Amino acid sequence: MWVHPGGPWASASLLVLIPQQKIFVCTGISPVLQNPIAPIQSYLLLPGPPNLMHAEIIAIGSELTCGSKLDTNSQWLSRELESLGWTVSRHTTLSDDMNAIINEFRAAADRARVVLITGGLGPTLDDITRDALAEAFQQPLVRDAESLQQIEALFVARGKVMPERNHRQADRPEKSQALPNSCGTAPGILMRVESSAGHSCLFAAMPGVPAEMRPMYERQIQPHLLDSSMVMCRRVIRTFGYGESEAERLLGDLTARGRNPEVGITASEAVISLWVTARATSKDAAEVMCEDTMRLIRERLGETVYAEGNAELHEVVAELLTNRRLRIGLVEGSTTGGLMALWMTEHPALSAVVQEARVITGHWNQSAITSADSNSHAVADASEWPTIAARVARDGLESQSVDYLLLSSPHEDVVSESGVTLRRGSVAIAGPDMFQIFDTTMSGNLAIFRQRAARTALNRLRLLLTAK
Repeated sequence: MWVHPGGPWASASLLVLIPQQKIFVCTGISPVLQNPIAPIQSYLLLPGPPNLMHAEIIAIGSELTCGSKLDTNSQWLSRELESLGWTVSRHTTLSDDMNAIINEFRAAADRARVVLITGGLGPTLDDITRDALAEAFQQPLVRDAESLQQIEALFVARGKVMPERNHRQADRPEKSQALPNSCGTAPGILMRVESSAGHSCLFAAMPGVPAEMRPMYERQIQPHLLDSSMVMCRRVIRTFGYGESEAERLLGDLTARGRNPEVGITASEAVISLWVTARATSKDAAEVMCEDTMRLIRERLGETVYAEGNAELHEVVAELLTNRRLRIGLVEGSTTGGLMALWMTEHPALSAVVQEARVITGHWNQSAITSADSNSHAVADASEWPTIAARVARDGLESQSVDYLLLSSPHEDVVSESGVTLRRGSVAIAGPDMFQIFDTTMSGNLAIFRQRAARTALNRLRLLLTAK
């Protein structure tokens, strides 16, 4: 069956921080196909002696360590902190063990300038975050009268009697500040402590429930991370085509430890992301440093660079097609397994460039583009696929009224001489007076193989479009 876009379908280093300087954060801009996001500017307060801008996140709860619940809070908080220029150097997940929590709090204070904590602020006996903070930094617990009133008011609003055990949720270390919780009964805690390493560290404890934690962070904790100290500009370049090691080799001295701007490399699903972080005494200086390094990266990695910011490869391709008023068709075998169709129909702005998409299970053939019987004249062996694909492409370009057709073959698993199972497949691009095939071979997970193959096809189309 033909599947139209939008319809349901399925397929078978030393840094010295100088006091009184500012920090500037500049993030990428989303692709044109989505709502543009303005660059984010923020300033970070770093009191005390020079130190790296390191933050840590601690998630507390035996339900996390035993695997019954997934910690999504740490991921979200990391993104928030990174967007402000903080380097999140450690995630820690702890069970409801008082000694372990106390020891971790003390160690984190020595390592980091900011420690964000989630969980352990409930009313039950195993909610011990507030007790551990008090014990770790030798402060008595006091009952916060305003917090107690807010908790009581919440129960009244719900038409319920407040249980005695909820009173302890109003407790906090004596030298800390209570953070009101407008969404629940667990107030947060904000406290600054002096570490044994000689610097101050800001601790912020929040409820583990995401719906309570996020607004508390945004409204009451983030402002404490915003002020002035020094200027930092951060940007990201995304590439496809080189592996992580080859990209690092080509970048050479740009990735050297201690370099300013710093260039960090991350790899995910065959995409290499390069994070450029420049630190300087002024916003303009940091931006110039960042742009100079971005230019060098573009020069060294060439056409593998497909975006600046967080745009996905298929979003970039869709934007190119949209700007040129072009449309594509997709005919996918098991090498990509419908992944191109999935990506290209994520939302209307993307699917508008896709005329039609088809996923074919098993062997496929020339009649697959027009016949309901996709098993007729089946390809008996992989060597026949290029011939059949060329015919399908020719007929598909004519019948679908598309400008380009992307195809993928059935894949096959073969065992190498060394006994390693290799996955092999091909993708192809057909357009006006052109037809190109690209082979893909790799070992390992089928999902990763398909991601690489699908991105190979889309990237080849990107290169074709940008060459014109």
